[in-house]
Parts: sequence; C-alpha cells; structure tokens
Amino acid sequence: MKTTLISSIAVFSVLGLAGCQIVMVEDSPGPRSSYFDGDFEYAGHKGAVYTIVRGNPFGGSQERFAKIVRSKMKNQARAGRPISFVGKQNKTTYKPYKIVVGFNPGNRDGDDLCKSSDYPQSRGSTTKVVMAFCFGDTLKSSSTGWVDGLKSINDANFTKLVKETTNAMIPSYDGHDIGEGGNITN
Repeated sequence: MKTTLISSIAVFSVLGLAGCQIVMVEDSPGPRSSYFDGDFEYAGHKGAVYTIVRGNPFGGSQERFAKIVRSKMKNQARAGRPISFVGKQNKTTYKPYKIVVGFNPGNRDGDDLCKSSDYPQSRGSTTKVVMAFCFGDTLKSSSTGWVDGLKSINDANFTKLVKETTNAMIPSYDGHDIGEGGNITN
C-alpha cells in the first residue's frame, strides 16, 4: 500500500510538472578571466549598448522581433544606471562593446556569438536564448535561458525569459573575486 501511494504521488508530480512552463536561466561558468567588475557599466556609460538580435522562434519580421527583445532587456542588466539596448552604433554606444542575443542558436555558445552572429537557427518545442556581452570578438560574459511551449512574444514567460537571461548575463563579481564596490568575496 505504501509503495503504491508513493508511486502514485511520483507519477502525478511528473504529470503536473510536464504541463508547467518553467523558465530556466544559467550564467556562464566562471572564472570569467576577461570580465572585470564595472565592464558593463563602462560599456553603457553613454546610455546604451549596441545589441544584435538573431533568430526568431515565432516567425514574422526579424526587425520588429529584435526591437521587442531589446525593449524587454532595457534596465534588466546589473548596472548602476539605466541602460538601453539599441540596434545600431550611435552616439549613445561605446565601441567595440556589443551584446549578441541568439535565439535557438543550436550548440553555439557566447564565445561563438561574439565572433559571428550568423548561425543556422534550430527548431524545437524549447525556446533557447544565448546572450553574450562582448568586447569586439572577445567574450566578456554570457548567459543561457530555456523555456518550453512558448507560442508568441505575448507569452508572459517570453518576457520572463528575456529579462532573467539579461540579468544573468552580467555577473555580480568578476573572475578576480572582486565584487561590487571592490569587496573581496571569499
């Protein structure tokens, strides 16, 4: 009787979780030897960071999709001031910093995206996004997020995916164990 009850609870738990859309996000594993505390703030000190968005899991206009993604990213990264994400280098951006956002980029990681934002888009029921903060072609930091079953950009989990992945892209400390304000994080 006890075994049957435990087995039944386990089956119902798995079935219950299978119907849920859970947003999962992971930042790039450390140490981030090329990322220093303050890099992102410096990249955005003029007010914005040039941001390339590739891939569109929902079809339609890539330009419109990219604009929506950049608007959802606004002020989500760890920074001391409001920072926007824009589609062109201009007087509010600082070269050679950039962010590359790849939707369903197959097995490409942040390092790959910094070197080339062109990739074949993979298909599937899971929407994956990789975000890379780059200095030219060199990766500073990155993050990856996933969620199953997204139907459109209007899905609340799409907004959550973009915002949480943006936040995870900028670490709270650098590869030298120095956190915000220069504190050692031992």
